[in-house]
Amino acid sequence: MRMTRPLTPLLLLILVVGGCSLFKPAANTNTAANASNITPTPSSTPLSGVGKIDLPAPETVVQALYKAHDAQKSPFFQSKDRALIDKFFSKQLADLIWKDATTHTSDVGAIDADPLYDAQDVEIKDFKIGTGKIDEKDGKKATVNVTFTNFGEPKTLRFEMSAGTESWKIDNIVYGQSGSLLKWLKEADKPADTPSNVTGEFEGKYNVGTTSCTVKKVGQNYAIRWPKGKGVEIFKPTLDALAFNADTKDGGVNSFSFDDENYNTGTFYRADGTTFPVSRVK
Repeated sequence: MRMTRPLTPLLLLILVVGGCSLFKPAANTNTAANASNITPTPSSTPLSGVGKIDLPAPETVVQALYKAHDAQKSPFFQSKDRALIDKFFSKQLADLIWKDATTHTSDVGAIDADPLYDAQDVEIKDFKIGTGKIDEKDGKKATVNVTFTNFGEPKTLRFEMSAGTESWKIDNIVYGQSGSLLKWLKEADKPADTPSNVTGEFEGKYNVGTTSCTVKKVGQNYAIRWPKGKGVEIFKPTLDALAFNADTKDGGVNSFSFDDENYNTGTFYRADGTTFPVSRVK
């Protein structure tokens, strides 16, 4: 009888290695399919200088504010929930709103009209919340324009915003000729005998971004002449002594807002939300 020769150690090693290769699991070829099942992240605005934090777009805060307001859950005209105010507004404005709501002694406080429609009586149509515009030089600042008609009159409200830790916050609501929410509340917060300290004049030549303009007072208003424009643009003073507005043909508002009573530096807010630094030419 022929006997089988035992396997040598070298032959055993070859068989083991070969068997592992034969039974190696196949690579996953469904990477693209798996990736397509990942839920996309909501639209957000990355902020330079804030690490990896992304914030939802600034207009989402304005949308949520109007939704709460129209559902009778407004942060205005209530003195029970400070957190509701802080949800939408930055600290300075939130403090003033809360103080006015909790300390005023008359039937109404500093806010004597609907602050989201700049009117006491409303018949709102053609309502639209625009896309937030991030400031090109300061990524932590943004503006959102809200447009509508009230009893057929076109209106534009400008929401000035800054980046908070978890969401954008509203710093101010700027109206047309009515001034701004911050101005209303600051004026109401002053003692009655506080003298006005406005000492400068909005007049002369100013640099506005990369262009310039010439300002001349005409009666109670101000005629602005731009180097490439035809004619003049009339700006009117507002309840905010440091702001001057001009209504545009399409219902928007161009606005100069100065830093102090000398009218030397400030910001120009174009109706489309773009902002430009302003400085007096000396």
